[in-house]
Amino acid sequence: MQQISWRYIFWMHGLLGVFATASVLGMLFWMTGRIDQTERERTQDVLNLSIEEHTKKLVLSVEDYAYWTLAYEVVQADDAAEIYENIGSGATESALFDQLFILDESGQLRHAYDESLGARAHGMFDAAAYRGLVSQLRMNAAEDYQSVSGVVEIDQQFYLAAAAWITPDDVAEVPRAPYPMMIGITKLDRNWLSTLAKRARVNSLSFEHETGDAGNNTPFLADAMGQPLVALNWVAEHTGTKLRREMMPSLILFCLGLLGICGSATRYFHNQHKSLERAKQIATTDQLTGLLNRAGLEALLQRRDVAAMLENGQLATVYIDLNKFKELNDTHGHSAGDIALKVTAERLVEAAGPSDYVARLGGDEFLCVVLDRNPEERSIAVADRFSALGRKPISFADHDHVVEASVGVSVANPGTQWETLLSQSDAAMYWSKKKNAKEPVLFCKSMDGAGSLA
Repeated sequence: MQQISWRYIFWMHGLLGVFATASVLGMLFWMTGRIDQTERERTQDVLNLSIEEHTKKLVLSVEDYAYWTLAYEVVQADDAAEIYENIGSGATESALFDQLFILDESGQLRHAYDESLGARAHGMFDAAAYRGLVSQLRMNAAEDYQSVSGVVEIDQQFYLAAAAWITPDDVAEVPRAPYPMMIGITKLDRNWLSTLAKRARVNSLSFEHETGDAGNNTPFLADAMGQPLVALNWVAEHTGTKLRREMMPSLILFCLGLLGICGSATRYFHNQHKSLERAKQIATTDQLTGLLNRAGLEALLQRRDVAAMLENGQLATVYIDLNKFKELNDTHGHSAGDIALKVTAERLVEAAGPSDYVARLGGDEFLCVVLDRNPEERSIAVADRFSALGRKPISFADHDHVVEASVGVSVANPGTQWETLLSQSDAAMYWSKKKNAKEPVLFCKSMDGAGSLA
């Protein structure tokens, strides 16, 4: 469980570094993308507003010229000089119109004016191009003072046009009569696009034939029927993208530093974990034999699986004590005693199963904890194997010697306490020592209170 928790900490530090890095970079992309989106929306609003203002200015100019008694009278009188002076000059001598056309009530061109050609601009009128504009105007009564406007395309050149009936000021009081029409034109040329681009603060602006839904956010210019004819396409500065490119190197360095900190923290905790594991191993391991010591045995008993098997009566203990170990030490020295302890530990580990645990309780006492569904059979088998191995002599520097051992076995019943089980196996071992038994002794009730050997 301890190892899993440390492994969890390692993973959490790694995931924290990755998550923090992804969050920083994700936030950068989101913020700069939002800046680009806001910039685009602002540009769209400016372009739409500019188109609306330009259209409104043209419409007001046409209405100002058309809804005028003098204009109606000179057109009706067909006085070319007066028409030019009072109406045509708006196209030839001012910036109100680039072209100005006067049509009779049937839609036939009567007078045409151009900023460069003056009154000789009849050839510039394209009746087919303005047919939709005229048709829309015919749907409005002259008394309503309703003009129409829209974009027309002539020879791949776009023009903004506004049309109105030429009427006297008191048209409602004049007997109904056929009224002529006026069409005012402004060119949507490169100069107009350049001026609009500067106002919208975009790098470039161009026309693109509209083929999509007019309900989208792309600014467009519509014909007289309100159908999108041409869209405005622009190249924005992409302030957010530019900012992201400028910030990216610094943020990458920051993220690398962040990952480095997380990596250093992970490495630190990993080293701490290894140090703790080493300290734990030293604290729970007998340094001479490499077996569990008493502290290690206590830690083993704290494990849930071991405690559960003890509670269910699926655990047994094999208690070993070396006979005449003190005489061996006194006669051949402590080095011989150490060799005997190491060989005994090796033989006990060899006799035990892969799921069993072997501990040195201190001095010449050893314990094997057997975990099995049939602990009695398994523990006796372990004790028998150890006893068989114990009959083999141990080689010392100058002689061989058989180190005999007394072995006691105790099997847990469901609910047996550890102290009781250990005491029972200890009693069985002392019974074996007292009786000088050559085989392992299994604890029974008659051994209670038998005492121990001094």
